[in-house]
Amino acid sequence: MAVAFANIFMGKVESQILNQSAQKPLAWKRFIEYTFSIWNINKEEVTHVIEQANRYRPTIKFTAEVSDTETTFLDTKVYKDKRFAQ
Repeated sequence: MAVAFANIFMGKVESQILNQSAQKPLAWKRFIEYTFSIWNINKEEVTHVIEQANRYRPTIKFTAEVSDTETTFLDTKVYKDKRFAQ
């Protein structure tokens, strides 16, 4: 039951953080404690969102791997193709 409660709790926390944020992700997907999100803002703005999220609750810390071209999520390499270029 601990995993189910943790998922419910984090879902609520994430919803509250995103509702308070001026910037919204294009996609936000979570698997247990791992989150994959896609943003159409620059790296500094993403860093600002992470900093705001880390001030929400002192016992929960978000980290981010920010890249313009690729990232790894759950041992899967995800690439940004030229068709997604802005």
